[in-house]
Amino acid sequence: MNKEGRLLLPKLNGERGRYGMKEHTLANTYRKILCLPKNGVEANKLLKFRSPAAGSSAGDFADVAYWVLKSRCRNGGKLTVGQVDSHLTNIATLNANNNRRGIDVELTDVLFKMSAHEQKWFIRLLLENLRLGLGQNDIMKAIHPDAKDLYDVCSSLKKVCEKLHDPSKRLHEIEISLFQPCRPMLSERLDILKVDTIINKAPFYYVERKHDGERFQIHKDNGKYCYFSKNGKPEYTDNYGDSMNSGLLTPFLGKQLHADVKTCILDGEMMAWNTKMNFFQSKGPNFDVKRLREGDLHRPCFCVFDVLMLNGEILTNKPLEDRINVLNKLFSPLEGVIMHTPQKRVTTSTEIIEALNNAIDNQEEGLIVKHPSSIYKPATRSGGWYKIKPEYTVGLTDELDLIILGGYFGEGRRKANISHFLVGVAVSPANEGTNPVDFYSVGRVGSGYSREELADLLQKLTPHWRTVKSGFLPNGLHWTKEKPDVWIEPSKSQILQVKATEIVKSDSYKTGYTLRFPRVEKVRYDKNWSDCCTTSDFEKLRLSNSGKLASRHVMAADLSQAPPKKRPRTKPVGAVGRDYRAADLTDSDQRGTLFTGKEICVFSGNAQVSKQVMEKRIHEQGGTCVQQRGPDTFCIVAGKKDFRLKNLIQNGDVDVVKVDWFLRVLDEERLLEWTPHDLLSMSKKTSEDILTKYDRFNDSYQNPTSMQELKISLEKVAKEGCAVNLLPSEMADLDIELFSDLNKFAVFRCCVALFNSSTLNEFTCELSQAMFQFYGGRIAQEMNYDVTHIVLDNNDTENLANFQKMNHSRSRKFHIVSYQWIEDCCDTRERIREFI
Repeated sequence: MNKEGRLLLPKLNGERGRYGMKEHTLANTYRKILCLPKNGVEANKLLKFRSPAAGSSAGDFADVAYWVLKSRCRNGGKLTVGQVDSHLTNIATLNANNNRRGIDVELTDVLFKMSAHEQKWFIRLLLENLRLGLGQNDIMKAIHPDAKDLYDVCSSLKKVCEKLHDPSKRLHEIEISLFQPCRPMLSERLDILKVDTIINKAPFYYVERKHDGERFQIHKDNGKYCYFSKNGKPEYTDNYGDSMNSGLLTPFLGKQLHADVKTCILDGEMMAWNTKMNFFQSKGPNFDVKRLREGDLHRPCFCVFDVLMLNGEILTNKPLEDRINVLNKLFSPLEGVIMHTPQKRVTTSTEIIEALNNAIDNQEEGLIVKHPSSIYKPATRSGGWYKIKPEYTVGLTDELDLIILGGYFGEGRRKANISHFLVGVAVSPANEGTNPVDFYSVGRVGSGYSREELADLLQKLTPHWRTVKSGFLPNGLHWTKEKPDVWIEPSKSQILQVKATEIVKSDSYKTGYTLRFPRVEKVRYDKNWSDCCTTSDFEKLRLSNSGKLASRHVMAADLSQAPPKKRPRTKPVGAVGRDYRAADLTDSDQRGTLFTGKEICVFSGNAQVSKQVMEKRIHEQGGTCVQQRGPDTFCIVAGKKDFRLKNLIQNGDVDVVKVDWFLRVLDEERLLEWTPHDLLSMSKKTSEDILTKYDRFNDSYQNPTSMQELKISLEKVAKEGCAVNLLPSEMADLDIELFSDLNKFAVFRCCVALFNSSTLNEFTCELSQAMFQFYGGRIAQEMNYDVTHIVLDNNDTENLANFQKMNHSRSRKFHIVSYQWIEDCCDTRERIREFI
């Protein structure tokens, strides 16, 4: 298989298996390998990589890890693409065997062979997200013009790379083959009010029940069976059975296929059948049909609705009507094992409405409507299949007014912004007419609003966010496993009107239930925070209609009331962009004096606070806001260097301060002096004043330096080439000056060690060497005059005698110590007495 292909498209490489690696797991693994202090700055950066505190790389774990590894890895790596691929295969194999210790050893080995930059891309491979800025289809096209088409029918990157390795040869016929899953054909979403737009496109349509299970394909080749999930993974075959003699399903299902069926590929939905009550169980957060086991109350039942191959003949190019005729003669249905998906012919909109109303009455998910002439097109949503659900139509489902309790930082372009919300309900107050004081989490929602609607909402919420601290639960807010990155006091929050399919059980939220497919309909600015849905309201909805939120039938009259198409909103010519609009200060009262007498021009905000919010705060604190800098302007506040600001800096003598300074002033409630780190640009007067208080590297002559300021100063030292390499003895003198005693972070300062690992495994030796170097020691590659310590295994008596004899003949003696001695020194953060 083409190794470059599987590395460029890691998510599609199903043949290798899963790595079992997520960001939190990797963070803990690297913390152990690098011996980072558990609550240290760098460990927290890895563990809380989504927090803005992680810096400009926030949200990108691999980039955060790069900055942690940068000073700890070799400059250039030695691994080839093939060797990297082998390491990934080893990790996948170890994960399949649940060998976590082996994975740690493998990652340690990779760490010593790669540069920090290479490690960043290796981590992205483990996380299966390269962040190339290229879509999957673009990469496929670069591999071969027909690569995407072939992958859509076989879902195998290996087959794509093997079959299309020569770009000059085209794939003229898309193949479907046994035991190579194709991606299933999908349905286009359709509002029942728009059903008239399709009904006249065919003489009739097939209407099916929308199953609430898992999409599966079954492949049969004589006595061998394979089950593929929607994502083309065959890992469930062992559970369901690869032959008539194994598994939960195959021994029963195989008997129902007719004797003349030698090979076939069936498409359908795997449902859970309640063997005691004889009905289908809907899936949910705490119930998965793919995880059923022998002896469970439920058993897997395959509901078939299409056939892709029969006895070697590919049927995907035949119309659906013909495929259904073939399917009806292929097997004998058996309740709870293999069943036909009932397909009813309809010719009018009224019949489809009636079918949807029946689905609502039967507490089903919805309908699938299929064109009779549709051919089977893998992975497409525009092939003539439509799905209709009650929640697709305004007014058919109950909606909940849920209060925002917290927020989650996004990824990629949204890494510094809140993109999802934790929402909840209020515990019904004991006394009617009083405001609620306790709120229970009920779900997480992150869709349904436009960018502008989200920006407006965040503008109101951002000043009130508070960081969620480990082990801390804000007073009145109650959540369980699912906790947000930031929280907000309910009285400062907003209500979201949320639509969903149903209420289902979940132990991830305090209510014990959550919403399936939640979506924000609108933000209820017209409602007070205390008017949100209560636990009593939520319980009534849950108990009514078994948790389904469809509230009424569709009427024929509804079709005539379908809302007109919305005209796209156009931006007026010359309109000012949202980020540059002035705030409306008509309802803002002055109640502070922080900026009294100061005229401030706010150019732009940042991810934490918008321009409009800052202008309101300036006005409230007695300041004057202007949109253009004038002779009396105190300063300009800016969150980004756009072209307007760059032009102003080039053409004027101006002070431009960062938004961070503005936020610190509000937080500390006093007007703070500017530091070089606060300024994007300085006027001549400010520059002269700064030079009297700070050196050329922006280090203060008077005030203590923070960790972040020290890092910036050291980066400037390195950038200007002014760094000085001190000798170990000079570093030791500096330790005494700074710490007045032993530096606990350099317990091996002035020590040079020769490690003898002839009786130890490579991992233990390399880990000890890493610990020794981390705490200030240097490692000798061979015996020389500078060696101060020989490190041996306790059981290495032969080498102990040799080194003792060598020590007697040396004028400069060395200590002979064990690997355990190094570990003990690191644990106690002091150099304990050596032994000879």
